[in-house]
Amino acid sequence: MSQAQRPRVVDQETRDRIITDFRHNIVVEAGAGTGKTTLMVARTVYAVVHQRMSLDRIALITFMEKAADEIRSRLAMRLEDVIREGDPLEAALAQRALEQLPGAAITTIHGFAMRTLQRMGPRAAVPLNFRVMDPYEQDELFDQAFRAWLASDGTAAECTRTILGLGLPFERFHTMAKMLSQEPDIPSYSATKPGLDWVDELLATGEKWMQRAQDLAAEDDQGRLQIYDIVRFMRSLKTLDRAAWYKALASWQVGAPKGNRKKWAEASALAEQKEWVADLKESLAAFRQHLADYLLAEFLSLMTQGFLPFWKDFRWQRGQLTFDDLLWEARHVLRRGRGEERDYDMIMVDEFQDTDAVQAEIIIRTLNPSWQGDWTKAPVPAGSLFVVGDPKQSIYRFRGASVETYQMVRAQLQQQGALLLDIVQNFRSRPEIIEPVNTLFTENWPQQLDPARPYVAPYTPLVPYMPADEAPRFIVQGGPTDGSAYDERLFQARLIAEWLKQWVVSEKLAILDPQNGATRMATLGDVALLIPNRTGMSIYQDVLTQVGLAVAPEGGIRFFERDEVRGFQQFLSALRKPQAVLPIVAWLSSPWVGISHRELAQHRRLGGTFAYLEANAQGHPAVLRALAQLRNWHQQWWAWRAEDFFWALYDWSGLPAALSARQDAGALANLEKLADLSRDLGDLWGIDKLCQWLERKVQLRDKEEEGPLPTENDAVHIFTVHRAKGLEWPIVIVANWHSRPRATHPGLRLSQGRIALASKDLLSRDWEALEQEERVRQDAERERLYYVALTRARDYLVVIDTYAPDKSNAWNLYPRWGASKH
Repeated sequence: MSQAQRPRVVDQETRDRIITDFRHNIVVEAGAGTGKTTLMVARTVYAVVHQRMSLDRIALITFMEKAADEIRSRLAMRLEDVIREGDPLEAALAQRALEQLPGAAITTIHGFAMRTLQRMGPRAAVPLNFRVMDPYEQDELFDQAFRAWLASDGTAAECTRTILGLGLPFERFHTMAKMLSQEPDIPSYSATKPGLDWVDELLATGEKWMQRAQDLAAEDDQGRLQIYDIVRFMRSLKTLDRAAWYKALASWQVGAPKGNRKKWAEASALAEQKEWVADLKESLAAFRQHLADYLLAEFLSLMTQGFLPFWKDFRWQRGQLTFDDLLWEARHVLRRGRGEERDYDMIMVDEFQDTDAVQAEIIIRTLNPSWQGDWTKAPVPAGSLFVVGDPKQSIYRFRGASVETYQMVRAQLQQQGALLLDIVQNFRSRPEIIEPVNTLFTENWPQQLDPARPYVAPYTPLVPYMPADEAPRFIVQGGPTDGSAYDERLFQARLIAEWLKQWVVSEKLAILDPQNGATRMATLGDVALLIPNRTGMSIYQDVLTQVGLAVAPEGGIRFFERDEVRGFQQFLSALRKPQAVLPIVAWLSSPWVGISHRELAQHRRLGGTFAYLEANAQGHPAVLRALAQLRNWHQQWWAWRAEDFFWALYDWSGLPAALSARQDAGALANLEKLADLSRDLGDLWGIDKLCQWLERKVQLRDKEEEGPLPTENDAVHIFTVHRAKGLEWPIVIVANWHSRPRATHPGLRLSQGRIALASKDLLSRDWEALEQEERVRQDAERERLYYVALTRARDYLVVIDTYAPDKSNAWNLYPRWGASKH
């Protein structure tokens, strides 16, 4: 397309100002596909070439390392262009920036925090020569510290027993402690211990009601039987130690008042009894809430005064920090103030909608190092801060991202005179895609920010850049369906398979190559199937595979449940514990060896044993060969590295060849991940500790990402929306949207300075309110996920919209656009 034929960029004036204005702080809201990375790179080049700023005085903060690498690469190319094409002064300035580029602060927020601590040196209250743990190390060290704390602190152990005695299971206690260890700011909480004096009075009153029921009610009346149950429970309670009453009362459930007045000699007596039972239910509910409040207060006190300081000392003594520590300690050192001189003349932040309060505070305080007050009121020097983000694409709440933080900082900067600029020109998607997306979100999202609901993003319509050609590029298929969630996903998957065979495999869809502007026919490798979460992903994968369509799915989270992983764990356990029969037999029957249960039984009938350290000629030949090899490997247990054992098994076993023959890319990717873990964690911990760690992970079925699958050139990509963020495809299919993931929680909820606890029937006073807030925010984020999914497509967007007939809502597209056809 010639320059004369190019469409006009409707927001070009705004883009020019973004690049060239260094007198103001700037907040840019960039809709999907609007080219914000290009703008950041152009602004950086302008800063060093035209503003004569030094690149080592500029920080560019990104959300992920991949984005930082991309910015660094594109910046290098732009600087080289200036060196080649600019005047001598511009070329010299660009050359200086290019030389500074390897050491430039183009990094994630965690990398930026590490630079802050390293700049402070001994003044930062962190161990010298500290090392940041990876998640595996952190989990392992946390469990080690937790056990050491309980074993070394008698008072803590006694308090823990008391808390567990009040009805909190130990697993929940451990999980809550882990969650709290990842929170930067823990609110205070106070509550008194509920008394038990009312129990004696309750039993006495219950005895009177039971006697009255005996005198006035028929033997089979439900009200009479209910009073009997209540009194029996109270009598049993009195036989327990008083300390056990709390746990018993916390789990005691009294049903709704019962009884048939026709079976009572005096109907008024039944009415009075029902009123007493209703009051008892209310009293029990109040007692449980009081107990939950007390339990939460005791737990927080034990954590904040006991375990959390112990945990910090535990890792500090070893010179090991978590990724959270980087942020918390950087914030801590910045809060103390460091004089007037700034380390950076300008900070630029990408994906600012994915920032949390700690990260935002680090950025603001870095630009105002002398400020020691409330960071939300800190003056930010004009021209020193440039942030770009899109609250409509904030989808990482599970990582701590907060739309509320984005809106708060935006308002803070606006009050100080910052420019609030929108860029709306979408260079990614065709107009036929953008138009229905604009319609959908304009109808369902506000046009202005509602201060009462800052988590709901206002919608600014996107403006397409490419001209329309009236081709049917927005396709909706599906309609209302009945049946289970499985049935709905199966139906959707079959619709997708049929559509792909009809339009993609048959080469009926033309797409535009953005690199050269040429048109070509689409292949399966141009297609991405996006779903909101992994639930049901295997259904889509299986259906597409069954009809002969190649797929390249995102890996699952059942790494420690996969047979190839469990088999390797059993192999190491068999080497570590030669007297334990179970891991030996499990390894023999795993896919690494492949001996059948019938062959194992035959081995025993022939007089064979599984004691591989003993030379034994009796038994099944295949079992004897495997045991002999195991005996040879066992002799190297303390001599070899964990990685040596992995590759020895890999070379000996027929499993890799079998997986390659059946093209099981997922299992092969898991073998690669096992090799990496054996090398990295084995070298770090030693083989004995690695073996124990694997045993625990497999036994607990811990959730863990499976090995990354290779990218295939001609296969449908199946991604969750979180993995698709920042990516684009010629053809995007969106499905599985009306499923709702089951809400889970670790027993605690924290929100805006409030905290609440839930454990079985114990709910603290703020739990219901925080749960409701959580549901509202989850729904809002789900809508944002939908926006991200619908804006990944370049040439064609296919929405599979199936829903229950009685649950149609404003987000159902089929009633309006279901007739869209090719």
